[in-house]
Amino acid sequence: MTVTNAFFVWFYYGILGLGGWTIFLMFGVAAVIAIIYDSGTRRLPALGWKLGILFSAALILPAIVYRFTTDPANPLLSPLALFAEPVFYLGVLGGLLPVVLAIGYYVTFQGMMGCPRGMHGAYEKVLGQCPECAAMDRPRDPIIMHAPNNDRGGYRQPANNTGVSSAPPPSNKRKVQAWLVASNGKNYQLCEHETVIGRLPSNDIYLTGDSTVSRQHAKIVEQNGRFKLYDLGSKGLTRVNERVVREPVLLEPDDEIRLGDNTVLRFVGAIR
Repeated sequence: MTVTNAFFVWFYYGILGLGGWTIFLMFGVAAVIAIIYDSGTRRLPALGWKLGILFSAALILPAIVYRFTTDPANPLLSPLALFAEPVFYLGVLGGLLPVVLAIGYYVTFQGMMGCPRGMHGAYEKVLGQCPECAAMDRPRDPIIMHAPNNDRGGYRQPANNTGVSSAPPPSNKRKVQAWLVASNGKNYQLCEHETVIGRLPSNDIYLTGDSTVSRQHAKIVEQNGRFKLYDLGSKGLTRVNERVVREPVLLEPDDEIRLGDNTVLRFVGAIR
């Protein structure tokens, strides 16, 4: 008897006559329960994963039917005797595929949470809340008229009647599903096409409290969902994972960006 034939017999009639398929069934059921429970707990939009793992686990059902309609002494008398071999391979897949899918699910959604309103897909748990929900709930600032500052491409802050400069106007650029997260948990959502970072209030990301950050320190350019970081000739230098940025750097999730001496931001991308 070959190894394959021995495994075939064990799969149907091993383990005290019950069949080794019971082990594969437990693998499949455990994977199904794990994904359904975890996706429900974290509110993840994983319908495709759940349907896929349920379908793959169901592949073992023909093997169970074959086992209980077969007399071990006369297996050829089973109505499924002609399909014993393909049913056997389906049963093996029904135990192994759910485990593979469960591993893929956990790799895909590692560190993610689902939007509590079920409107905006998944986001990085480190952000603390759904960024798009937070943006919807945030009160909008009144629009402040401003004049352009031609030499810097920015604006001049008009003084109010108290002599104190008004706050800069909010950026009207469209946002994308990517953020820079500071060590204190504050997050800055990136803009479509280009995000300029620095100490000038006219920047898309306005940083304060660190004099080593230049007025226009760096920019991140988005193209087709990929992000490149450029240094804008800053005096304090720009680093990615402690490497000085001298040419554009393609950002990857969890890259650490250091601007000047004390400002550290982590690049985070989210999926829908």
